[in-house]
Amino acid sequence: MRGQQSLFNNYLESPAIKTVRKGRSADMIALRDECLLHRYYYHIKLLGKRYDTALTELSKEFWIKNSNIIYRMQCNSDRLEQIMKKEQPDVKTLRSLYPWIIW
Repeated sequence: MRGQQSLFNNYLESPAIKTVRKGRSADMIALRDECLLHRYYYHIKLLGKRYDTALTELSKEFWIKNSNIIYRMQCNSDRLEQIMKKEQPDVKTLRSLYPWIIW
C-alpha cells in the first residue's frame, strides 16, 4: 500500500545511531611523530645528512610519503625546534628513549 512505510515510521522510535571513530589513534600518532622528530634530528644533526636524503631515509623507515613527513614536522614545529636547539640529545640518550632502533 502506498505510504504505508511513512505511516508506521511515525509511531516507531528508531534507535539513535552512535558513530564510533575508526582508524588511527591520536595518541599513537603523537608517539610516532615524537619518534619521527628524534630520528630526523639524528639524521640531520648527528649524521650530517642533507635534507632530501634525510627525508628519503625517514620515508623508508616509517613507511610514510615525504610530503606527509614534511606535514607532520610542520604540525610539530615547536617540538622539533625544542629538540634541535634546546635538548640536542646525544646517541646514548636516543638509544635509551628508543632502544629498538639502531642509532
